[in-house]
Amino acid sequence: MATVRDKLWMFGSRAHDDDIWLGKSSEHRFTRWSRITPAEGAFMLDIPNMILVNSDGIPVPFSADAYGYAESFCRMKKVLWSITGSGGFRIGNEEEFICDLAEKYPNITGAFLDDYFNIFLTNDSDANERIYNDLKSIREKLSKANRPMELYVVWYTHHFQAIDPKVMQFIDGLTLWTWEYRNLKRISDNFEFTEKLFPDKKKLLGIYLLDYPSGMPVPNEYMELQCEYGLKLLKEGRADGLIICTNCVMGVGLPSEKWLRGWIERVKDIEIPD
Repeated sequence: MATVRDKLWMFGSRAHDDDIWLGKSSEHRFTRWSRITPAEGAFMLDIPNMILVNSDGIPVPFSADAYGYAESFCRMKKVLWSITGSGGFRIGNEEEFICDLAEKYPNITGAFLDDYFNIFLTNDSDANERIYNDLKSIREKLSKANRPMELYVVWYTHHFQAIDPKVMQFIDGLTLWTWEYRNLKRISDNFEFTEKLFPDKKKLLGIYLLDYPSGMPVPNEYMELQCEYGLKLLKEGRADGLIICTNCVMGVGLPSEKWLRGWIERVKDIEIPD
């Protein structure tokens, strides 16, 4: 048997990456600057798995900075490294770098596509064909690693009707995200829709600490709603993990972070299906 803690992931990006969001609302009562790194965020929440997501291409593949991040994850059980970062940004050699990391670090288990579909979903009627060809190419490049690499993608609820399910044949796992916290009232319907559409894919539930559209902390009642639903899914063997977003809104006094720390402490040792 596994425990809830085994299934927790940190959505990590460079410190200060979301400072602009923390200062978005004039009602915000907390400091606007977060200095917390990905590894620090995982330590603070006692989370054993990491998703490292680049921001504007940082950390640059093959740079000393990127290897430094990989070193800082030495205590992590599993690490996914982004091919596309925030806004779908990519440099172009991320797959080669992930293959290189896999040779040096045994806890590198795969790749992550953040905001991936955003870069294709325009008025172009060929968007899904381009997605198909791009994912096929990504998968072929990852196959050069010294062991199989998994591939996960961000799956926003507002993408449900736009993406052709056939492109998901190259994807191992979907990470479900609800951009506006008020829409969490439909979280069970959205997860069940994903289950029916992709019954054979791994599914992870994304959990925001900050409501980015408003720049305010996710209210505690909505933190409880999404976390308790995620716990229910884990107990039933329907979800493969919960992803906490993100280290760079932590350490500023958000009540949502304080609530989450207490929740993790209460549930982390509960046994669940592996």
